[in-house]
This record gives sequence, C-alpha cells and structure tokens, in this order.
Amino acid sequence: MKQSNCFVYALLLTILLMNACRKADKSFKPEPTPSEKTENTIKAVLDSVIDHTHVPGLVAGVWAPNEGIDVEYAAGVANVETQEPMSTDMIFRIGSNTKTITVTVLLQLVDEGLINLNDKLSDYLPDFPRADEVTIEMLTNMRSGIYSFTDSDSFINTWTENPTKYWHTDSLIKIAASHPYYFDPGTGFHYSNSNTVIIGKIIKMVSGASLEANIHSRIVNALGLINTMYMIAGTELPGFHSCAYFMGYYDAEYPEYSESIDISWANAAGSAISTLYELKIYVESLANGYFLSENLQEKRMICHEMHAQSEVRYGMGILTYKGFYGHNGGLPGYSSLMVNSPERNCTIIVWYNCKLDNSDPTSLLKIIPGIIYPEIE
Repeated sequence: MKQSNCFVYALLLTILLMNACRKADKSFKPEPTPSEKTENTIKAVLDSVIDHTHVPGLVAGVWAPNEGIDVEYAAGVANVETQEPMSTDMIFRIGSNTKTITVTVLLQLVDEGLINLNDKLSDYLPDFPRADEVTIEMLTNMRSGIYSFTDSDSFINTWTENPTKYWHTDSLIKIAASHPYYFDPGTGFHYSNSNTVIIGKIIKMVSGASLEANIHSRIVNALGLINTMYMIAGTELPGFHSCAYFMGYYDAEYPEYSESIDISWANAAGSAISTLYELKIYVESLANGYFLSENLQEKRMICHEMHAQSEVRYGMGILTYKGFYGHNGGLPGYSSLMVNSPERNCTIIVWYNCKLDNSDPTSLLKIIPGIIYPEIE
C-alpha cells in the first residue's frame, strides 16, 4: 500500500513538473533574429505615423529577400466612423505613380521606332506655344518649362466648385498653353502635370489607340494584373477600398473623397488605380528593365537634379534616391510611394488613405532604406 502511494505521488509530481515546463515553454520568447528586429523597427515606424499624425490608416509592403525582410502591414482605420481596419488587399488611387506608366508606354513606342525622343512637340501639337523649342524627352523628364494646368487659379476654382466635372484632355492642354513657360525649354526643372497629359495625347496620335488601351495591353495584361487599371473618368473607385480623407491639410470634420471627384482631371498624369501587391509586381518590372530595350532603360535611369540640396533626382517619368527607383503620388484622399532598388533587390511601397502635406509617405523614402541598410545615411 505504501509503495502504491509513493508511485502515485511520483506520478503526480511528474505531471505537475511537465505542466510547469509547458507553461514555461509558452512564456519563453526566443531572441528575435536580426531580420525580425529590422521588421519590428519598420513596423514601429509605421505605427508611429498612425500614433503621432492625423493619418487615419496606411498600408505598407517592404520586401528585401536578401536580408530576410518580408513586411506586409496595415495599420489604422479605413473608415473613421465605423473604425473598419485597413487591409493590405485594398485598391487605392495611385496618383502620379501613373506618370511612370504613361511614360513607359511612350518609351515603348520609341523602341518600336514610332517616335523619337528628339522629336519636337511641334511635330504633334504645332499650335502649342513655343512647341518647336520643346523635345519629347523634355516632356518626360519635366524639363520643358510648360505650365502645369493644376497651378491655374481658374482650373482650381472650377474643380473646387464642380468636382464631378468631366475634363477633356484638350481642355487641360489648352489651360497649359494659355500661360507662359516657367523657364526656357531645357534650362531647368519644374514638375508639371501638363507634360504627362501631353504625352498621353501624343501616344494616341502615334499608336492609333487610346492611352487606356495601350496601358491595358502593354502594362496590365503583360504583367497579368487584375486590379490595376487606367481610369478615364467618373467618380467610382471599383473594388474593395478604404475611405479617403483630406486635400493637403487636416480637417477635423473628416470630409471623405474616395468617390467624390471625377478622375478625368488627373488624366495621363494620375488617374490609375492599383493594389499593394500589384504595384510590387509593376515597380520591380519598371526598375529592372522589363518593358524597354537595355539601351533605352539605361538612358531612362539617368536622373538629374530636381531642386538644389535635394538628394531625390528625376529621369524620364521616374525618380531615384540612393539607388531606389520609382515614383510617388498624391490625390485628394490618397498619397503613396513605390520604389525598387535593382542592386539591393528591395521593394518599398507605402500608401495612406489621406493627403496631408505634412505627413507624406515619400518622407519614408529617407527612413526605411536606412533601417534595412545602415550604410545608407
């Protein structure tokens, strides 16, 4: 009898020790790996945007497989009233990232011999002021000096008073033509939406097909994308998307802009939509020369100074910062950044469901690469 009791006690003690070990195992957290530490730092930076700014929500993807980095992250809310969370699967307006698409189509036509970068604007729009001084290449790299229609008070007033107005390409070009140049063509840099709108018109003239059709066949279909498209007009944002807030400054009343403005005004300069994952496919193809001949890709990647003391440089429909190539975008309610470094095999995409001048994803271009690669200052 005593031996039986001893056995039972021993068995109970063994079970208790095993349970204690299981609990200890559950509470034990191994030291994070270097890549996990990096990922956690990136997520902390993204969380700080939500915690310390008026940005309602964001989606980000950071992929650096050589360093073991794979971050697909959503933070904040998609709707400030319902508190619906953001999702990495959401569609959003990519704004001026569209410029890379439009210019890519143009450069493909250059590769095909249908147009030359040295051609004059007067070859296509002979009535445009000083068109014989502007080359096609100047349109692509923002060195034409042509006035941006979005700087026009008359455009801004009409756009504000009648946000659902349909804007024809020719009417936007007409606004640009009615204002003087910022500088003599080829002598400076000025970011002008008119340049890309004019390129869109020239693409149609040269190819015999609409810009939408060219983008669909040459970019969307070529990459097998299903949620990326060029929006011609209308207020609709098709598919699963967030609400969109602000037009540059914070408004406590939270006006919502995702489907309130006719996108025709953005035209070839900014009217496309996409998703986090499809932009990853696209920007990696863009930076790594998938769309163009080797010689033309090399020429495209030669970027020049945008502004004094700025480390960001601009080429033919593409910007660069310390080996990362891509673009950024901003529209009422949406702002975004997409870049890829071919040398480092690293892609960074971030978008906010708002447009705030003092809280822009582009600022993360000078933060996230440095987290992954400490040698980048």
